[in-house]
Amino acid sequence: GQVKYGPAGGGLPFRKAIAEKLKRENDLDFTADQVVCGIGAKEILFHIFLATLNEGDEVLINTPCWVSYKEQIKAAGAVPVFIPLHNSQNGSVIDPKRIEEFATEKTKAFILCTPNNPAGYALNHQQLAELGNYLSKKDWWVISDEIYEYMSFDTPHESILSVCPDLKARYIHVNGLAKGYAMTGWRVGYMAGPFEVAKLVKSLQSHSSTCIPPFIEKAAEWAIAQGPSVMEHKIESLSKRRDLVIAELDKVKDIAYIKPQGAFYIFVDIRKALSCAPGYDETDSLKFAEVLLENEYVAVVPGEAFQCPGYLRFSYASSEESIKDGVARLQRALISIQ
Repeated sequence: GQVKYGPAGGGLPFRKAIAEKLKRENDLDFTADQVVCGIGAKEILFHIFLATLNEGDEVLINTPCWVSYKEQIKAAGAVPVFIPLHNSQNGSVIDPKRIEEFATEKTKAFILCTPNNPAGYALNHQQLAELGNYLSKKDWWVISDEIYEYMSFDTPHESILSVCPDLKARYIHVNGLAKGYAMTGWRVGYMAGPFEVAKLVKSLQSHSSTCIPPFIEKAAEWAIAQGPSVMEHKIESLSKRRDLVIAELDKVKDIAYIKPQGAFYIFVDIRKALSCAPGYDETDSLKFAEVLLENEYVAVVPGEAFQCPGYLRFSYASSEESIKDGVARLQRALISIQ
């Protein structure tokens, strides 16, 4: 019977449940008034950019990066500034010295996504501490997209704020139930951060989607109270499939990849293979992705979407049989263009 409008930003019981989860699992202290719920983490991010950015502001983003950051930042009137991937074999290292090369007086925010989409890398405690120490000396917003937190296979996930508490005044936590709870179609996301940001995000939601449907919010409130136990067996399966896809890709000539430590993607570097193919150059991943789809019926996302042409993103959230077959089809397609 919960089919009427709910409150913008989420009902108090759900926001309290999120605040309790953040304390219990992430060692983060936020009140319910600092939490805003929305129609997926995507909507929450969009409203955060609208709330925090002004015309001409710059936002630093390490590549490869999720496709919607760029367009949402542009829609807010700001400018996405991409930090190029410089070592495909060590994609998990976010080097503060490299960030500094792209920072200007117009820099307003830095986006962190760990575990990462599309590369699957996850920052460990030492890397988070180094990055946090650097960011604590800046007056930027630190927008931390932690949607894949439960899918951290090799080291336990940590929020950068728990490692570097000095970031509290400028840290904005973004998360949701799509990945860790397999609730993609339910569209439940949330943020936690400074009250003034939460207030603006809530106001923006009141003029866009209005609210999460109350019956969905009730289900999400139950799910978030369960924590990672709900999907624990599935996450273990993903870790095994990660190992399998790595073993299979190691058999393919002239490719490389960023070893994923989380999420359910692997980001494959095919530049060497493409550079040897007549009619291709090393950045033609979109062109090759079309060949892979049309000839081998394998769907991938080309690196152009993530600001890294010459790469392909594969999902290994599939059966072991499909993973083996998919890599074999990739190998056939690469041979076919030589």
